Amino acid sequence: MRIPTSRVLSIALALAGCLGGCHRQKPAPSIDGISAALQRYADKTLAAPPLANEQIMLPAGADEREVRRLASAAGGAAIRAASPQGQVSLLAMIPENNIEAFKAALRKEKVPMDSPSTTTRLIEVIIGSAAASPTP
Repeated sequence: MRIPTSRVLSIALALAGCLGGCHRQKPAPSIDGISAALQRYADKTLAAPPLANEQIMLPAGADEREVRRLASAAGGAAIRAASPQGQVSLLAMIPENNIEAFKAALRKEKVPMDSPSTTTRLIEVIIGSAAASPTP
């Protein structure tokens, strides 16, 4: 079987052109570089997911110790949690039957608390949010 001369010539020219540098590629990025770039992007654009089932936003002047005291009075407890936005974030574990009373107490309303139930829920209390008034 004979290959036509024009076909051989076109293959030779293609190979000669590639030998001159048609296969120059940028080096592959390292996995560390990709990981660092993704982390920078995530830090700038992605919001942190909520830490609890429910969030309560309080204005910047709210007292962290008062939130802890109210959580204790409701039969629960509150601890400080990390907050990427520079706000104070508290995780409060409150008995289910006292959640509404806890929220009312955050609004400075007087509501009697029941004896604590065994079922609890996590509530994230964020102090220093953009909200001008409490939103429990």
